[in-house]
Amino acid sequence: LMIPFLVIAYSLLILVLCIVVFGKKGAEEDNNLKRMKSIGKEVVTAEYKNIESSFYDRNIKPLVKKLSNLDAQGNKQTKSARKRQETEKLALQLRKAGIHMTTGSFTYLKTAVAVVGTIVFTGIGVLLMDVTNYFWFVIIIGSVFSVLAPTLILKQKIKGHQNAIRAQLPDTLDLLSVCMEAGLSFDASLLKVSERMEGPLIDELVTVFKQIQLGKSRNDALKALSDSTDVDELKTFVSAVIQANTLGIPITNVLAAQSEQLRVAKREEIREKAAKVPTKMTIPTVLLILPAIICIIMGPVIIQVMDQFGGGGMFG
Repeated sequence: LMIPFLVIAYSLLILVLCIVVFGKKGAEEDNNLKRMKSIGKEVVTAEYKNIESSFYDRNIKPLVKKLSNLDAQGNKQTKSARKRQETEKLALQLRKAGIHMTTGSFTYLKTAVAVVGTIVFTGIGVLLMDVTNYFWFVIIIGSVFSVLAPTLILKQKIKGHQNAIRAQLPDTLDLLSVCMEAGLSFDASLLKVSERMEGPLIDELVTVFKQIQLGKSRNDALKALSDSTDVDELKTFVSAVIQANTLGIPITNVLAAQSEQLRVAKREEIREKAAKVPTKMTIPTVLLILPAIICIIMGPVIIQVMDQFGGGGMFG
């Protein structure tokens, strides 16, 4: 019974892997069919109705059909709007994570991981069928993990990307301030910083520089940066720079003030985390260290009492 299951499971696995490797991403409509649809004409057929048709056929039925078409069109527009919102949300998440991938590619990858993972864990469960009665537990947990893994990894990537930007922001602002004090413009300072440093924030600043070179205004490029990264510290910096550009304030002073403020906030955050350490250490101390201490202290006493009971010394 086990061999046919294995053959079927791994045959499906090989089939899916071949589709993933050699297949196209998504189903695309044939180009010739598109051309035929674009130049084709609808064949209008005349319908001759009986003059003596009922009032329902002449008035009520066309009205019901028209309302049904409007309802279907409204549902279609609602589904299209919902799908568009989901696509925009996914694109924003990929942008926050620093992943340069289209939403279609990520959806395709997510589906492929779910299918392949389900087949693999099904095969493992079949192999464990003769070993344990809980093989179905492996199949269920593995299938659920395969479905949720891409989304969980994406969320973890977003968090890591944002933390890396926060950690790199003070040093980057210091270097920007030094470059501008040396006589460079803000745009040239972005380029100079990108030559000296590496990291996710530097990649974002290079994107800002390229957008400015392509004709986008500085304020719009910086605003797009703050919206795409969703980092509070970076939003504060962008708001200060935009305000300085609007009011004509030297950006060098803004950069120095923002850098100092970020370092103060970082120190306060470290102090807060350090103050929480004793409270967090209470649980592992009680669960792990305290039982070992009790065993060391009470172990000899328990052994001595057991020996006395065994030799009859206490009640002899």
